[in-house]
Amino acid sequence: DARYAGKLQFLLQGMDETISCNSQYVSYSLERQLVDLCGKRIKTSINLSTDLDDIIAKWDTIFQGDALSLVAKPHRSLIARWLKWALMIHQLREKLAEYTAVGVIGLTNSGKSHLVNKLFGVQTLVGTTQMKHTTIPLMYSFN
Repeated sequence: DARYAGKLQFLLQGMDETISCNSQYVSYSLERQLVDLCGKRIKTSINLSTDLDDIIAKWDTIFQGDALSLVAKPHRSLIARWLKWALMIHQLREKLAEYTAVGVIGLTNSGKSHLVNKLFGVQTLVGTTQMKHTTIPLMYSFN
């Protein structure tokens, strides 16, 4: 993951972008910045549907004034692939995150509902039986 993060840092610095990232989620933080930066390009927008040949053909226009404009022509296809891979990996992470589920399992009276209340600010059902225990599995959606 450190090599991938290094490539992301290279791309962002090459686009003259100040890098800031969460130390626990370096790659994801850098991907978010790269996706935002690619989408905000005034000259042209770079996204998943942008063909590699188009990126290479318009290289000087896309990266005008950026350090990436100095990349030698023989190496531009490699850098363009890195850029596309980072965008694809980010899209995959985002899609997988939509389907992420967390289960909380434990003994009776171990504080599972209390934990969910504190972590997510969701009021779980208190006392679904006369004994004040949650006895029905509950699902919550967090957007």
